[in-house]
Amino acid sequence: MGKHVIDWSEEFAELPRLVKDSIFQKSVTRTFSNNGIIYFQEDDATSFHFVISGHVRLSYLMEDGTAILYTIVPPGHSFGELGVFDRGQYPDTASAIGKTQILSVKADTASLVDRCGGQLQNALSKLIAKRYRTYIDVTKSLYLKSLQARLAQSLLRLVDSLGETAIYHGKEVACLGSAVNQSDLGSMARGTRGNINRTLKGWEMNNWIAIENRKIIILDRQSIIDLTFDD
Repeated sequence: MGKHVIDWSEEFAELPRLVKDSIFQKSVTRTFSNNGIIYFQEDDATSFHFVISGHVRLSYLMEDGTAILYTIVPPGHSFGELGVFDRGQYPDTASAIGKTQILSVKADTASLVDRCGGQLQNALSKLIAKRYRTYIDVTKSLYLKSLQARLAQSLLRLVDSLGETAIYHGKEVACLGSAVNQSDLGSMARGTRGNINRTLKGWEMNNWIAIENRKIIILDRQSIIDLTFDD
């Protein structure tokens, strides 16, 4: 396994080579087909993972049995840290989007953390704090009354976290790539696929977004932000 197989996220990019090499030594590469389950919510947390290629959905079941998508993990980023960190269970379900390759690191990282002076533990702590903020943001948005407000927050959250861009009329603009479909948006915004489609079409008619090649291109971010305040 070469050390450059992962384009590390910012939390891990600055880790010393010793830490990264140790991660690879304690890891195994796994490949999943589209919608393949990597782990289920409340499974014992045996490993944490890095996305090498493809994307990973993280979702959780609420008390009423509703499945909520709360984030999508792009290449270079990790997931499953919380269950490993507290030596417990996974708080969510992870599934593959398209053909996805991941690097799985065993939960028993005590010797790795000790050898690396706590640097891996610090990186995991930052990620867990960021993930917790995402949990809070998603939970708050679920209680917005209008679908438009929930969809606006969900769309912008994904656009910002995935960081994709597209060239539209000669200008580079933010977009949501084809890895995320309208069913995903419905699962995040608590709406049916049909209602999500109709809402997006309305935004497209207002020239707030453009939809091309299964990408949602952001043309008027402020108008989409304003929808969340209208709620």
